[in-house]
Amino acid sequence: MKNLLLFCLGALISVQTLSAQKTKKAAPAATDIYTDIDAYIEKARKDWKVPGLGLAVVKNGKVIYAKGYGFKDVAGQKAVTPNTQFAIGSSTKAFTAFTVLKLAEAGKIELNKPVQTYLPDFKLHDEYAGEKMSPIDLLCHRSGLPRHDLAWYGADERSREELFKGLNTLEPTVSFRGLWQYNNLMFMTAGILVEKMSGKSWEDNVREQIFQPLGMKGSNFSVKDMQKTPDFALPYKWADQPFGEVVKTDFRNIDAVGPAGSINSSPNEMANWVIMHLRKGKYEGKQIISEAQHKAMFQPYSIVPGELDTSYYTFHTLYGLGWFLTDYRGHLRHENGGNIDGFSANVALYPRDSVGIVVLTNMDGTGLTSVVRNYVVDKLFGLPTVDWNERSLKAVKKSLEKAKEASKDPATPITGTQPSHPLEDYAGMYEHAGYGKLSIEKTDKGLKATLNTLPLELVHKHYEVFDAKFSGQSLPVQFMSNVGGKIDAAEVMLQAGVEPIRFERSAGAAIKTTVDDLQKFLGDYELMGTPIKVFLKGETMYVNVPGQPDYALRKVKDLEFEFADVKGFSLQFEEAGSKIKAVTFVQPNGSFKAERKK
Repeated sequence: MKNLLLFCLGALISVQTLSAQKTKKAAPAATDIYTDIDAYIEKARKDWKVPGLGLAVVKNGKVIYAKGYGFKDVAGQKAVTPNTQFAIGSSTKAFTAFTVLKLAEAGKIELNKPVQTYLPDFKLHDEYAGEKMSPIDLLCHRSGLPRHDLAWYGADERSREELFKGLNTLEPTVSFRGLWQYNNLMFMTAGILVEKMSGKSWEDNVREQIFQPLGMKGSNFSVKDMQKTPDFALPYKWADQPFGEVVKTDFRNIDAVGPAGSINSSPNEMANWVIMHLRKGKYEGKQIISEAQHKAMFQPYSIVPGELDTSYYTFHTLYGLGWFLTDYRGHLRHENGGNIDGFSANVALYPRDSVGIVVLTNMDGTGLTSVVRNYVVDKLFGLPTVDWNERSLKAVKKSLEKAKEASKDPATPITGTQPSHPLEDYAGMYEHAGYGKLSIEKTDKGLKATLNTLPLELVHKHYEVFDAKFSGQSLPVQFMSNVGGKIDAAEVMLQAGVEPIRFERSAGAAIKTTVDDLQKFLGDYELMGTPIKVFLKGETMYVNVPGQPDYALRKVKDLEFEFADVKGFSLQFEEAGSKIKAVTFVQPNGSFKAERKK
């Protein structure tokens, strides 16, 4: 769920597999397996600097091993248990796919009909994609949209409905169904579809259709609720650099985009979810979802891009509905992982072997989840030993070096330049329907920005360009001025592959006026022979141009008024002594001066 770098690392680790082996060892005794597993996990956990880890192993419909490792609370030295709650991040997507398939099972939707059949307000930047997008498309990442994660990440005050309404402003990078591209907002939309067609919230659907029948009594949908449970893990991250000091971080509330990644659960409760899937939708003798719909969840709908590494034995990765589908050393594997601030997770099914693995951690974007999953499965299947820990650590460190090199700004700052306006002129609120609000504030140290609730450090680069520092990245910000010289927009590179996101400057709060304050502006003016009238209606000042409607005005500076209902138009009055002598119309096509009549 979290950022591009962590997702890339997770994907890299999850597809690593060993070269083909023609012979298999006989499986060792169970006691030897678990002794080895415990020792291996403890060493790997320390190598990856992961505070705590919860593990559950399922085989033939039963939990055969469940254990906690390390600490859920480092400062308090509180140990992880199999019942400790962790955020599972994008592993939530499989739950959302399940609820959509339950709608189809009940005959409330058809999976291949357009989403607009059920959500008439659903619109995308690509109109054709918006008209043809089906529930299947929502759930298998083939919308044509890239991630656009900063539209929701850190946007704590934005509602699910607001995010939904802004979808049509987000540009695609490929054609509809042209390529698999991970997108959290489409899963959020699937949750809205569930709510609309069931008459109940997505949360209530998951609770009633999954949590209750599977006995997942402690599982919940918000980090706020998780912190009310008796046994939960605190989130941790690297303080400054990869594999550096580990520190506690803040819980990330992602309720608005919940269907894409907000569920919290424990190894023991997630084991019940795994058991149900390994039994083709059945749990404790009850069919929770029909076999037909369950089968549909694991059909391949998309091909996940990526080259095969010739040094490992792996199959191309496909994508079902909320699940990655691949082969692991000759064993069919269905899996999904998850990353959100301070937590990483992996849930894997081996349906032909009737085996399932749940690995949950309280560490930001760690590859340990895949390392543990692979090692446990190797031991259970009696496969030749592979040191996944060593291999994955090397691969991740190599990827981090490449990412660090790629993140270097190729554009050299032009020295000797400065902003064209005083810094206070840049301050204000800027808005975008899809990305929310960008606030710029003047401080003693310069400018600082806040994207919704995400703080961004602004550093001047050259001319009207600043760099916004976020999560180790530099996001270029360019301020734009209108023909009147006033800064009216900021363009920010928030998503690779699309045009910069343009935030329009909002009007802001008007200066409060009285009728007496406005008297000096009232009167008749002449613009190139055309009579102009400035007058009052009640307590509001208006301007009239012959042949046009009356335009309401709002005071924004001592001598400046903006058109209340027309963006980009304003009046700038000129004063001589205590009297107004002229007014200039400032508008997109130029500035035009009208002299006051005597």
